[in-house]
Amino acid sequence: MPSAGSAGRTEKTRHLTERHVLALGLGVAGVYVVTALLVAVTTVLGGGSSWAALHLALAGAATVAIGAFMPHFAVTLAGTRPAPARQRLVALGLLAAGGAAVIAGVTSLGGLVAAAGAAAQLVGLVIVGWHTISPSRDPLARRHQVVALAYIVALLELAAGIALGGLSALGVPAILDAWAELRPAHAWLTLFGAVSLTIFSTLVYLAPTVLGARIRASASLFIGLAGMVVGPPLAAIGFALASPPLVVGAVVLTAVGGMGQIGFVLDARARRGRYTSEHDWRRVPVGHLLLGTGWFAAAVLAAAVGLLLGAPLRGWSLGILAVPMVGGWMLQELVGSWTHLVPSVTPGDAPAHARQRRILAFASRSRLLGWNVGVGVLWLGLGMSTTVIAAIGGALLGASVALSAILLGRALRVREARERPI
Repeated sequence: MPSAGSAGRTEKTRHLTERHVLALGLGVAGVYVVTALLVAVTTVLGGGSSWAALHLALAGAATVAIGAFMPHFAVTLAGTRPAPARQRLVALGLLAAGGAAVIAGVTSLGGLVAAAGAAAQLVGLVIVGWHTISPSRDPLARRHQVVALAYIVALLELAAGIALGGLSALGVPAILDAWAELRPAHAWLTLFGAVSLTIFSTLVYLAPTVLGARIRASASLFIGLAGMVVGPPLAAIGFALASPPLVVGAVVLTAVGGMGQIGFVLDARARRGRYTSEHDWRRVPVGHLLLGTGWFAAAVLAAAVGLLLGAPLRGWSLGILAVPMVGGWMLQELVGSWTHLVPSVTPGDAPAHARQRRILAFASRSRLLGWNVGVGVLWLGLGMSTTVIAAIGGALLGASVALSAILLGRALRVREARERPI
């Protein structure tokens, strides 16, 4: 018969917990990343639009990751209990299914399907917002009001951006007539605003934790948050109003926020702890989390320079800035985060988590080097319109992303060692 310990573990496994929700969120985000990569490769080979790949990464992977981990970090900082796991799963389901419906609707099934997907994501964000805000109302630990404020702003930006996209897909005449002005506003509300602000707000907690340093308020922290809280929504308003001075000023302010972000993570690195084990595994989150901040700053500075040199506001698009913003920033931060979090917050005992760390540490130097060299070479190649250079960079980046996603899948499949029946 099974031992008492084995029976206890079986009963515990049947009970849905926050750890299962986080593991599922990471798994769904990873599936979206792989799908985005496959679609991106197909798009490049076929000479089509990159819209679907970009939105698989953003409306899919990034949005699901936000839904999974924003409430988790809010609860961690407040020292309270998470929302019931079933409620959390409802939110994740709405975000994941809604993102899929948006992409399928725009590419093939029609505007009504896309609009329904956007509506589902908005409902999911309402639930995520409640699960994020409610812990800060009655915290057991320090409130971290700056992070809580940033999370609220990020959710509002994401909701506004999704609503704009949904109304466009629905064919609302006022939105379609002004889409040349609203499309860049949509990008600055979502990628430059909500996604980037969520990442930085999470780095306030995660970067010192990964580096073994204390969370410390500093001038860099407040400069970074001020620039990234105020800059992107102001830029969105400026694009909507077709106001060059407002847009340029807001983009420059966002760039200043990016520099503050770099200052914050470098300060945490200077105060890092001295680890004596598992250096390969630690190298992955540290490298991705720190290097990603540089790509964000580089992308925003490039956008500012382009606007200062007279790039038209009407019809402004992300263009090749998608390489540093999505590849160098968003996806790199996502991989760095999941490399640290999988062995910390997903189900499993100490030996299982140790196996996960060994899996996620595979080829740590090669992946980091290939990822960041790939981003730079791909961006350069596209900027120079040189197919060979772009192909080399794309191959390096794609291989690094694919390997990271495969390792995530393997790590999530690790289970506790079960006792043999006696």
